[in-house]
Amino acid sequence: MSWGPPNPQDPSVLWGSQYFGMSWGPLRATGSLSPLGFPVLWNVLGSPTCHRIPQSPGVPSTLECPGVPYSIGSLCPLGFPVLWNVLGSPTCHRIPQSPGVPSTLECPGVPLIHRIPLSPGVPSTWGCLMSPSPVVSLCLPGLPTSRGAQGSPGIPLPLGAAPPRGGPGVPAVPAVLCPGVVYDTFMLKHQCTCGNTTIHPEHAGRIQSIWSRLQETGLLGKCERIRGRKATLEEIQTVHSEHHALLYGTSPLNRQKLDSKKLLGPITPKTYAVLPCGGIGVDSDTVWNELHSSSAVRTAVGCLLELAFKVAAGEVKNGFAVIRPPGHHAEESTAMGFCFFNSVAISAKLLQQRLSVGRILIVDWDIHHGNGTQQAFYSDPHVLYISLHRYDDGNFFPGSGAPEEVGSGLGVGYNINIAWTGGVDPPIGDVEYLTAFRTVVMPIANEFSPDLVLVSAGFDAVEGHLSPLGGYSVTAKCFGHLTKQLMMLAGGRVVLALEGGHDLTAICDASEACVTALLGLELEPLDPALLQQKPNVNAVATLEKVIEIQSRHWGSVRRFAAAVGRSLLEAQRGDTEEAETVTAMALLSVGAEHGGAGTEPQARPAEEPMEAEPTL
Repeated sequence: MSWGPPNPQDPSVLWGSQYFGMSWGPLRATGSLSPLGFPVLWNVLGSPTCHRIPQSPGVPSTLECPGVPYSIGSLCPLGFPVLWNVLGSPTCHRIPQSPGVPSTLECPGVPLIHRIPLSPGVPSTWGCLMSPSPVVSLCLPGLPTSRGAQGSPGIPLPLGAAPPRGGPGVPAVPAVLCPGVVYDTFMLKHQCTCGNTTIHPEHAGRIQSIWSRLQETGLLGKCERIRGRKATLEEIQTVHSEHHALLYGTSPLNRQKLDSKKLLGPITPKTYAVLPCGGIGVDSDTVWNELHSSSAVRTAVGCLLELAFKVAAGEVKNGFAVIRPPGHHAEESTAMGFCFFNSVAISAKLLQQRLSVGRILIVDWDIHHGNGTQQAFYSDPHVLYISLHRYDDGNFFPGSGAPEEVGSGLGVGYNINIAWTGGVDPPIGDVEYLTAFRTVVMPIANEFSPDLVLVSAGFDAVEGHLSPLGGYSVTAKCFGHLTKQLMMLAGGRVVLALEGGHDLTAICDASEACVTALLGLELEPLDPALLQQKPNVNAVATLEKVIEIQSRHWGSVRRFAAAVGRSLLEAQRGDTEEAETVTAMALLSVGAEHGGAGTEPQARPAEEPMEAEPTL
């Protein structure tokens, strides 16, 4: 393939401005490209330096592009807009899989790893790829993201902007946005110096196991891998005090380079407690390693920042941050509960400051209340914090998060605590969490209408975690369904950040379910018996109290005050009946308006035939 000067008589000449509203100038193609191929190729690969690789007779040529890890010949995942227009080869066909497994597209000569998954039930491969239907995933990890709304390379799509579409006769290139996943081995080095992980539940094996699970299931290959980094001390200080940032964000080696006046006093091992195991820590749980912990905790923050900013900028559609140590307990100047820096809070602050994200929803479903996140935004009306946690009248760690804690100043009403009380008999499970989402979380979230959703995704409410680190019996797959509900908000811009959870099987199962939801793949269905089960009496009391308090600030929850105790099936029927009633009332209202509006309707002439009545 080559590039040359434009020739008005040559049909292979395309002006980019004609088809995409971009001032690229004229392009001339020679080789096996059809004229419509260039806008597609340019928009998808962003590279005008591709060259043709001849193949054996009868085999379509391929295009190789420097810096792009695929040739066009192996880009079956891009779908028929590229294969048809560029190579003229619609030879891919669909391969059905076992029930519940998405079908794939097979293209002659294309390795299996590059095939595109198709949602079950799509009748036509060609039709689904040419259609913007949400059931088809055109996610291509490793490829450049869509060009910006202005068409200039490297500019991500801003919040609310649509990707550029083709001009007359040119099919629009499907959005090639994947979920982003971030992970960094630096975080593995945060370990107690005693070396005994069996007595420290927050250990490196947590994120190693989750990462391995995502690889083994093939989910990781469907996501965009995001490169992590260490957060700067300045970024950390958007939430934490300078002394706190320096205390936990520097090691003895680099601390010597800092101005001693900034340290606000000496920082020595005496700051930490000596643990029974022989190591040191802030408390018996929150261990510290002087050589490696500072880099690890800053990397956890930096990884989430990178992911959250890419989601907000439209470079990936949503994301999951496999990070440790957790952060939602870390307050402005206090480390506690395994947490040193509040990654989610820092990300929300910087999204506000640097990208001017207007409204951010933080959902915290860790079984422990996120006292640090609540503190960071307690008076901020632009950040809505909703926490579902075990409270037990303040007797469960950390003891904060009462339903009466609703915010202060301008932030009153923007702090919502679904504080489960009553212990674990009967236990809190799927029905209770789904009911909380139905009656409180989703109605208020929709009324708030966020621009982006951050989730403190702790999985210690999953069955398998015993008290005091758990005690509930929520299934792992339930969190996939909760994630799917949150994806209906903010245009799907949802970012999950791992918080608590120490049972490896439980947190791996839950992470797998959540990433499956983020990919838009079919979820494992919930137990049908759950639909007929009513929430337990303690949960009903908790939700009724939350609704009573929050109905002063959010009108959307008032209608659920009398429906908290219903089963999911009863609630669904009630919603259907209510919708039908609203529709009927609207029709009556419209009929009344057309029938009068203060004037008497004119009588129909007696001789008017009934057949002349216009059909409504």
